[in-house]
Amino acid sequence: MAILPILEAPHPVLAAKARTVREEEFNDKLEAFLADMAETMYAAPGVGLAAPQVGDGRRIIVVDSGVADAEDGSGLLKMVNPKILARSEATIEWDETCLSVPELTVTVDRHRHITVEWFSHTGERFEQEFHDFEAVIIQHEMDHLIGTVLLDRVSRFRRSRYLKKVSKLKRQAAH
Repeated sequence: MAILPILEAPHPVLAAKARTVREEEFNDKLEAFLADMAETMYAAPGVGLAAPQVGDGRRIIVVDSGVADAEDGSGLLKMVNPKILARSEATIEWDETCLSVPELTVTVDRHRHITVEWFSHTGERFEQEFHDFEAVIIQHEMDHLIGTVLLDRVSRFRRSRYLKKVSKLKRQAAH
């Protein structure tokens, strides 16, 4: 396993729509990539990570809300080609952060309950309903799969101010 570099906004990979993982890609290489993504997420530390955040343009996310609901008793979910099948009308406001947009917190309105379909690295299909925090994490990570980062949810002024601050910090670090 390996810790992968996490891309930061405004990297172009983060703005691109992720492609579906093809049938021939369900194999041991995919399993290893999912393990690397999970290791990267835990090391960051974070509760979710999408493949575009580590430079891979495929529809893959890993999530661990800390709730032990996965088959192996951990909270880790490895989702290939996730798709939201149903969303509640009820919403919840959440102060979100993102590994690709460090030092930015944005209050986002999310669906309180979602039903998600996804596949394992072997192609086995899963479907599950998620609530509150877990639903928020999954929706956040799935935003990455359509090329949306938290920075896209703020005003033009706040975005510009954030990018200037990051640019200044990188220049200072280079000296």
